[in-house]
Amino acid sequence: MIELPSHMAQALSAELQERKRRNMTWQTVQEEVLSRIHNGEWAEGQLIPTEAELASEFGCARATVNRALQALAQSGVLERRRKVGTRVAQHPRVQMVRFLLRREIEATGKAYGYSLLLYEECPPPPDTAQAMLLRTDDRLLRVRASFTADGAPYCCEERWINHFATPGLTREALSRISPCEWLLGHVPINRGSMAIGAALANERFVTDALQLQPGDPVLLVERLDWLNNMPISLTRRYFPQHHRFAATI
Repeated sequence: MIELPSHMAQALSAELQERKRRNMTWQTVQEEVLSRIHNGEWAEGQLIPTEAELASEFGCARATVNRALQALAQSGVLERRRKVGTRVAQHPRVQMVRFLLRREIEATGKAYGYSLLLYEECPPPPDTAQAMLLRTDDRLLRVRASFTADGAPYCCEERWINHFATPGLTREALSRISPCEWLLGHVPINRGSMAIGAALANERFVTDALQLQPGDPVLLVERLDWLNNMPISLTRRYFPQHHRFAATI
């Protein structure tokens, strides 16, 4: 074994540290923090190491760690308080009410219809991966479905589902009931966010399912569901422009 002179060893070590520092992006730091939360190393309510400590451990700039923690705080995974520190958010273990299209349609006195259009495992697009705090090379289950009321188009949805959090979810199961109904019976989702806005029907599956022309306006309802700090699914539902969205709180 050849022993390098001390000055050469120090130079090589510094070069390796600098290389590691350059390769450690805020997304990489975010993934590492999430991994430690998901595997239970950092429990709910627990204070995590400081930015300076994490920067030293990961061999990156403190600003890189700050950006990663800020993103996780904005998504509700972490809670940050000045002079206190950053801790893993605590979430009540209660089942959240979800918007069931079956209930919504049958409440109008019409017959509910559901059809599975697509079931495949594939990497998510960048915007979906970012919203779910996952990597773009993670493989998720993508499901597309259409819903009818008395046989007329009512809604269609595209849903990205975290396979790791939904063992037992199969094509056969989703051929019988919608993803929302399956998740309601199998996953105790306890946190979620929702956004509603106008969009254009630019995807073929949307125009076909709703019997629209490309570029027609639609109402888009996007929902992101979590179990504690684990992303479960990201859903985009498309309704005809005349749809009236209502909910009881």
